Amino acid sequence: MSAVPRRPILPRRVLLVLAAAALVATAGAAPAAASSRPYARDVYFAAGYERQVDSRTCTAAATAMMMNFIARRDLNLGQLYILRWEQVRDALVDSVQRGSDPLGWSRAATYFSNRTPRPTVYAWEAYGSARTALRRAARQIAITGKPVGMLVAHGRHAMVMTGFTSAGDPSRTADFTLETIWVSDPNGSAHRAYSATATPLNSYLETDATPYYNAAWYGRYIVIVPQA
Repeated sequence: MSAVPRRPILPRRVLLVLAAAALVATAGAAPAAASSRPYARDVYFAAGYERQVDSRTCTAAATAMMMNFIARRDLNLGQLYILRWEQVRDALVDSVQRGSDPLGWSRAATYFSNRTPRPTVYAWEAYGSARTALRRAARQIAITGKPVGMLVAHGRHAMVMTGFTSAGDPSRTADFTLETIWVSDPNGSAHRAYSATATPLNSYLETDATPYYNAAWYGRYIVIVPQA
């Protein structure tokens, strides 16, 4: 039987260097692991859902729904009253006005939030891609706990994004991956999940507003977002 070779004894200085390197490697790995942890947030509850009363009231129904979700109860807001309030404050040309637009919707969401315990400033925001718009929406839901409006069907319909799932918490890091979103449709499903890469959000193609707003909205992805 041959002799078992002895392990070499490393100098103390080398051991200290190796230990320091291991600590650095461990510290570097920790943030990446934390940023990929599953995260979910959803403000939907069944009694807060609103179905639109006619073809014109999608933004009004969405506003009522958003306020219910903020208040955590049904506020019994009248959709036709909300629509009339929007229409004198939006940018649509009066001769062709049927429903309302991102400006009227964002102003209504801000105004009617005063009926809730948590008054909120809402603003329309336009983005060059659906991915960027949805990431912004997810971040604001995570930070504020309030829903986001979405313009779909190329600007002809309104829905509400109530929540999402992601790898990473958007309120704590920009390094998150959006996986699914939850949507309430005033003319469809009360609460439906979509893959983050296949959502109803698409580019706004309506041209029935004033020239300034047509230029600001056309071809963009529009969300109605609670400001932090």
